[in-house]
Amino acid sequence: MSRLIASCLALIFGLLPAAADVQIRLSFAYLEPGPAAPVVDLAVTELLQSKPVEVQVAADGAASVASFTLAEADFTGRYARLRLVVNGLRLPPEDAQSDQPIQFAFEMLLRRDLLADVVDIAVPVVTSSRKGALKPYMDMPQIAEDLPSRYLLAEQWMSVYQASPEAVAAAPASFALQRLISRAMVDFSLALSNAPVAGVLFVPSEEMRRTLDLYWNLSSEGGSQHLRAYRDARTSLWKDVVAAQDLLRNARRSGVEAVAMCDQARSLVAFFADHPPPEDDADWVDRMFPNPGTLQGYLEGRQLDIRAICSRLRI
Repeated sequence: MSRLIASCLALIFGLLPAAADVQIRLSFAYLEPGPAAPVVDLAVTELLQSKPVEVQVAADGAASVASFTLAEADFTGRYARLRLVVNGLRLPPEDAQSDQPIQFAFEMLLRRDLLADVVDIAVPVVTSSRKGALKPYMDMPQIAEDLPSRYLLAEQWMSVYQASPEAVAAAPASFALQRLISRAMVDFSLALSNAPVAGVLFVPSEEMRRTLDLYWNLSSEGGSQHLRAYRDARTSLWKDVVAAQDLLRNARRSGVEAVAMCDQARSLVAFFADHPPPEDDADWVDRMFPNPGTLQGYLEGRQLDIRAICSRLRI
């Protein structure tokens, strides 16, 4: 107990050492061994602060490693939300579609307190455009650790088979393969968002919404189901808001630790009050809070709780 109290006091009075920088390393290597390291260009933007992040790319054997560093100032509260745009990838030269550039985008939500100082992410790169090569990867994996790889592979195959709106409108029944890939993308995204809370969470980019709109009738049963899965995955960050309630409940019946709990609750509520969801996601986030019916109403309720509980702590 004394160690816990000391840690809380150190947190309150700023006595803990500054957190180290976090290095993120994405290793791009072909799915099948043999080809040389793929050529890749990665652009990263920190969305909460709307600023680009400098990326370095270097060869490491059969992999191309794109790395960047986030300092403590690059996090807003405990969070950083990154948009990553991958360019430059191509299928091996012997593939019929090797002249087709592979481009895709995704987001990553980082929770600073759950991160190691170095985060390594393996990005397998597709080696074939054959339908038989991709179909085994469109099912949900039995091993959870394979889920991020399946998601990233589906993004790449979606790029390889990307069609124009005009082509889809002219022959909508001809794009069953694209519907299969896009369905896998949202299934993988939803499964990732429902995994236990971790330091890194993969989040679908807004481009996925446009992909669903292109290949699915979103008013149909199948299309609306995939759209709900996409929205659930996009808005998973706001699940963290409810931790404020737990902190305040524990603060009410705690001793000296209650001060730190109140500070954490204030910080959490302030973060979400200052960083509302994007306009396209806002209605879906509000549905996560049926009582009182909106995110704003929920935050105002927690602000009242903070004043009621944290202003008369018994220490």
